[in-house]
Amino acid sequence: MERKEKKVYIEILRMAATLAVVFLHINMTLVENFTAKELGVFNYAVFNDCYICVKWAVPCFIMISGALLLDPAREMNWKKIRKYVLRMVVVLLTFGIGYALMELVFTKKGFSIEMLFQAAANTAQGASWSHMWYIYMLIGLYLFTLPLKAATEKLSDKALEILMVILVVGGFVIPSINTVAGLKLQSFMLVNEYIIWYLLGYYLSVTKRKLFVPACIGAPVSLAAMIVSETASLYQTGESFALNHQTANIFTLILGASVFIIFKHLFEKKQKISVVCRLICYTSFGIYLIHPLFINIIYKVLNITPLSLPIGVGIIVLFIAVFLLSFVTAFVLKKIPLINTIL
Repeated sequence: MERKEKKVYIEILRMAATLAVVFLHINMTLVENFTAKELGVFNYAVFNDCYICVKWAVPCFIMISGALLLDPAREMNWKKIRKYVLRMVVVLLTFGIGYALMELVFTKKGFSIEMLFQAAANTAQGASWSHMWYIYMLIGLYLFTLPLKAATEKLSDKALEILMVILVVGGFVIPSINTVAGLKLQSFMLVNEYIIWYLLGYYLSVTKRKLFVPACIGAPVSLAAMIVSETASLYQTGESFALNHQTANIFTLILGASVFIIFKHLFEKKQKISVVCRLICYTSFGIYLIHPLFINIIYKVLNITPLSLPIGVGIIVLFIAVFLLSFVTAFVLKKIPLINTIL
């Protein structure tokens, strides 16, 4: 039965972001382990441009959290926050340590008891598989939720907009200018970019401003700016354009916010979600945690990559394979007692 408190556009966006994250890692796994010279500039550019096309996924996940947890209609207290934080800690103690241990086994081609302690130490220091950074970040967002919620509920619409402008200028505009121009402009508005995404999700979910047309312009313009700069940089220097690969990127901000706005505009009045959407949302967190495992098995153990086929075909085939394997695994794990409490 459909839960009344679910926002349909949020669920549809969650489904899209889940698919996008899998697609993102299909493309970036080789890029993160090889140079443009090793892969070939054309292949390297294709992977990076495909990555740029779905850069909105993680920001949208964070904005979804802000839209839901900072919602004035949603009751929040320290008991709930502790529950959310504990869930993420358990994820780190299971998946985090497990992945860190696997990496040690892959690297040293063997296993010893000492590796288990080293894996625990690595996880405590944020040195598990790279996608686990999101879990540490979520813990931080959860701990900030009640103070942020108390503040946003007291702010007028105008004050909230002024706050968002200040945060965007300090957290995205100035860092982007510094990267592109090689400057060291100082920002006295020092707030973590993930907090800004979190607050932006809340703002975009409650604002009455008509932002659909600007979003329809902002999305393709920001996307084109990143793809053109990335491709040109790779062919001219053999290196990626630095701005495109930092989190405090004004174009990523525009792209992510635009995607959120477009989904809200298109699906806000929709009453129901499809069975497919419901199933993907049901397993979305599990898919996020599990999909790099299958990527590593396919790439490192089976020695199959997107370059094993014509690159476009390879990307699509491996995306479908990894997504389906991750979905089925997450769905099965969600049915297992105890495990289902963290997935």
